[in-house]
Amino acid sequence: MAKRDLTAEVTDFAQELIRTVEAVLPEEHGFTAEVGPSSNRQHVIVNQDDDKGIPIAIGGQTVLRLEVSYRCEWNTTEEYFTVNESSFKVGVEGVNEPILTFDYGREFGDTVPVAHVNVHAHRDELMFAFMTAERGRGKPRGKGMQRGQIPRLSKLHIPLGGHRFRPSLEDVLEMLIHEFGIDCKNGALEALRAGRRKFRSIQVSAATGDDPEAAATTLRAMGYTVKSPDPSPQPKARRLSRY
Repeated sequence: MAKRDLTAEVTDFAQELIRTVEAVLPEEHGFTAEVGPSSNRQHVIVNQDDDKGIPIAIGGQTVLRLEVSYRCEWNTTEEYFTVNESSFKVGVEGVNEPILTFDYGREFGDTVPVAHVNVHAHRDELMFAFMTAERGRGKPRGKGMQRGQIPRLSKLHIPLGGHRFRPSLEDVLEMLIHEFGIDCKNGALEALRAGRRKFRSIQVSAATGDDPEAAATTLRAMGYTVKSPDPSPQPKARRLSRY
């Protein structure tokens, strides 16, 4: 079998991102796939071309910026590439710190949700809870406060469904349409729904590999004929239980 080209496949993925954004936003915006530094595992980084982020207009004026980043690698058998990390940052034009970040990281440590959102804002009640917590992240925050470091709400990681059920770029763009009323093309929502269906179908397929017997049981209940191998594969307990 001919060796597959990770860069070429991720470049095709970047073209899909371009088509999604072009179907939604009035202006054209590009994405670039770049091969990362040499390491034990080849990876490709995908970013939007504008290093300040994709400009998002409201009433014809750029009000928000959306930064998009993916790090892609082969899966362990090199049958398909996987998204090892992704990040969507929503910020206000001219302001360095974003207001929302949606992050996914396959290799995040056990105390950080693999898929989470950070809210970069300020709220007195949450700040109070941050300062009084004595377990989990509360202990290092307390030590930081003793050194004069002020805890920030943006350090709160809100989980978003683990490896398989995390938000997609389509979710973030539709949120901006509904919540901020951003300028968009006619047919944008239909394009986003089509992209979301494709993303979720891929995730359903990947989730099947996490617990094949659970998938087989469901298919049998729906009338499919499914024969389990002997021995049956065990569920990937860590992936299924991952925070």
